[in-house]
Amino acid sequence: MTDRPQRQDTAGGETAGALEGQAETLLAIGGVVARLRGEFPDLTISKIRYLEDRGLVSPERTPGGYRKYGQAAVRTLRTILTLQRDEFLPLDVIKERLERGTASAVGRPLAPSGPFDTPRGLKRGVPAYTWDQALSITGVSESFLRALAEFHLFDAATPMTETRLSEPDLEVVRICDLLSRHGVEPRNLRVLSSSAEREAALLAQVVAPAMRSANKDRREEGTRALADLGSLMARLLDLLLYRELSRLAG
Repeated sequence: MTDRPQRQDTAGGETAGALEGQAETLLAIGGVVARLRGEFPDLTISKIRYLEDRGLVSPERTPGGYRKYGQAAVRTLRTILTLQRDEFLPLDVIKERLERGTASAVGRPLAPSGPFDTPRGLKRGVPAYTWDQALSITGVSESFLRALAEFHLFDAATPMTETRLSEPDLEVVRICDLLSRHGVEPRNLRVLSSSAEREAALLAQVVAPAMRSANKDRREEGTRALADLGSLMARLLDLLLYRELSRLAG
């Protein structure tokens, strides 16, 4: 059935006036398909209605019961379709992301890809690599690896050569090595490690009641919330850094 144009409700007073003022920004379901089909060629009216039935998108309704989609609903729909197409996520997962606010208006996670997006979640990386293996894999000098450990860029054992590193630790070493080639030394990065410790402590306080709960489901919910908050914090820091670098670039 094709949605009919919205009629003005002359008996509705302010409500009718508000609807009339929104008429240009509200789309019928066919108009939504037409707007998004360039990005999603397989999109149909039936698919949008199915997503509505699953509770993922909620259009407005006219007094006659016809669907009308505002800009927010269209953005949500674009997010859902993008996550389906690009990340192959099931609808239940997409719905959970939307409800927890961890999907952006353009369909990407609200943080750069990284540890928060891995299936392991916040589980600590397994320290699978010896000191010598880390030197061989990353190609850095032993003095450089020692400097990173001394400035707490990863956790080190005593003696230091007994340290075992995880995959995330090796990635930290690789990134620090790239930065060092531009004059950013390990001692300059200690402030980042200290900042990360402070931010983690702050977020841990927020979810502490759930994490300490005797209920397993509640603890798992706290872990998910901690990951979500970390993702948001990472994205915020990313944007703040980008803003400052843009200022420097003039």
